[in-house]
Amino acid sequence: MTLKVRNEALYGVGVLSYIVSIIPFIGINLFKALILIPILAYNLPIMEYLQPKAMVLKLGKKEILLAILAGIPYLFFLNFFAIVPVFLLLLTFFLYYKKNTMMGTVMGTTFVASLSIFWAYSVHAFFVPAIFWTFYIFAGALFVEYKIPYRKLKKNDVIFTWILILIILLILSMKFDYLLLLALIEPSIRFLLPGDKLKSMKELPELGKRGAKRDLLFVALLIVFSLAKLVV
Repeated sequence: MTLKVRNEALYGVGVLSYIVSIIPFIGINLFKALILIPILAYNLPIMEYLQPKAMVLKLGKKEILLAILAGIPYLFFLNFFAIVPVFLLLLTFFLYYKKNTMMGTVMGTTFVASLSIFWAYSVHAFFVPAIFWTFYIFAGALFVEYKIPYRKLKKNDVIFTWILILIILLILSMKFDYLLLLALIEPSIRFLLPGDKLKSMKELPELGKRGAKRDLLFVALLIVFSLAKLVV
């Protein structure tokens, strides 16, 4: 029997979020890092199942039970930074409740990425790359929504959001790791010059493929510059 993956973006963000959480791979709590792998492996299918139901708030006993089962393992990893994904998850549900599916989807994607902050602090307390990743995914999700022809998002919404993110990350990097700013060059070009909307929804899969490749590049750069910081 083969497992059919429907939401490739979710799995991609989830796996890359785990990789980001263990950067720079040195000095981490190996036991906790390894334990997170099976937790992630069974969390992602649950998230995939729950996401469309959460969008319309059709959560019955089965869905609530699955959500509880997905969250229980994290009780053994509790730290202050759990507040970030918890807040984003609650915000996602609030937006869905308000029928704002677009921003609910953006925040839901950001929630998955923000788990990297929680995981990072759990395994070695080096969470700056995870913060970069979370902001990057938020901007990327907003960028994709802007590109959809029928969305009311404007080009300036993407541009101003990224400028604000750049300011935040600039301040953060000056204190912790200025080399990580180099990873922001490609995303800055993309988000400050977002171009026109797609002409057709048929172009969306290709946009997704290009985005996935850029996500890989961004993570690779986070790894390179985080390791470089150790020797500079």
